[in-house]
Amino acid sequence: MSGLGDGLHDFSFELDHKFFAGLDHSEIQEGNVRADVVMEKKPGVFSLHFTLKGEVEVVCDRCLEAFMARIDTEQTLFIRIGEELKELEDNVLMIHRDDYEIEISQILYEYIILALPFKRVHPDVDGQPECNPDMLDRLEAQQGTEEEEVESFDPRWDKLKGIIDKKE
Repeated sequence: MSGLGDGLHDFSFELDHKFFAGLDHSEIQEGNVRADVVMEKKPGVFSLHFTLKGEVEVVCDRCLEAFMARIDTEQTLFIRIGEELKELEDNVLMIHRDDYEIEISQILYEYIILALPFKRVHPDVDGQPECNPDMLDRLEAQQGTEEEEVESFDPRWDKLKGIIDKKE
């Protein structure tokens, strides 16, 4: 970074299976994400503006089959120059004044993970889920069994229900 002058600097990266395989403990193994990074350098401070677009393979929470989830996010990271490497806030990082480069692969991965929805399920097509139909049938059958179990629950609870009915 010391070789770069003040101002804006553009960088682009293609994040594919090689990128994800190179990360320790990555839950994503396949994907194709374009990362555009604009670094704004000022004396003593940098800002990195990330634009990530593409798709990654995740496991559906409903049917447990893999599908490609869309990634489309923009994030900003501020970097200050100081005496040690540490995270000051969620989006503020301090690096040592002698550091001449910043490793952003883990940052890119974290932004991809944050861009994924909390509940990861196949998208609906024409109002119908693209999930594995056999698994959906099994889930429906299991749900019916659970409802029967709840209805034929422990009869001792029926006595407590009687107490509630007497109060009303």
